[in-house]
Amino acid sequence: MSAIGRIAASAQAVDHAPPFAHMSALIAGGTGNIGRAIVHGLLMRGATVVVPSRSASKLDALYGAQEPVERSRLIRIVGDISDERDAERIRAETLARTGRLDAVVASLGSFLAAPSLLAADRALLDRVLADYLVAHFVVARTFVPVFESSGGSYLFINGVLAFAPMPGSGLVSVATAGQAMLAEAIIQETTNSRARVNELVVSIGVGWGSADETRRNGERVAGAVANILVDGAAGRRIHLDAEDHA
Repeated sequence: MSAIGRIAASAQAVDHAPPFAHMSALIAGGTGNIGRAIVHGLLMRGATVVVPSRSASKLDALYGAQEPVERSRLIRIVGDISDERDAERIRAETLARTGRLDAVVASLGSFLAAPSLLAADRALLDRVLADYLVAHFVVARTFVPVFESSGGSYLFINGVLAFAPMPGSGLVSVATAGQAMLAEAIIQETTNSRARVNELVVSIGVGWGSADETRRNGERVAGAVANILVDGAAGRRIHLDAEDHA
């Protein structure tokens, strides 16, 4: 057993009336497929949710997709959270607008196919590493220290390709495997602090299949995230697998 425990995340144990009405959470990557599901799920549970993005139009679309009653609790910040200086600005603005931060969820990176890893050029590798590993490093370095003294939950979102590469996934598998080790190293580094750092490995598709499948899988991911943010545990790698049905 590694320093990170392995458990299955069941869709049956994600809602137990936690105090989301008092939670402020930042979702890095909140305009992506998985990120949108997490944002929606936390808003529906009553949380205040901060979403930074380089794209104002994506933030507007995210806002428009929420129920009118939830929109007042969605805080949109235009900026590049993978840039060290901009990430610090986003952190300062988040704290100024919310008063405190209880949780950060990092769901970063866009899939880039590489039919042959050996034939891929260096520029593609640099791009994918920046999109996944480097972006996660910057966000964790910016926000985990906030929780080391005050307490709070930091959650890495990863995918199964980090542990089981498939044809065409070579670049992303390399980058996300590095991300998994980044999460493990930060978990070890924060063991004696008040920061609760975990990693959720999502093995179900969100945004790939039918609209109904996307909705159902998105709800399962959001439920798993909600459970992790409030259950008080730390140092875990939680797998949300396709066979874990309610």
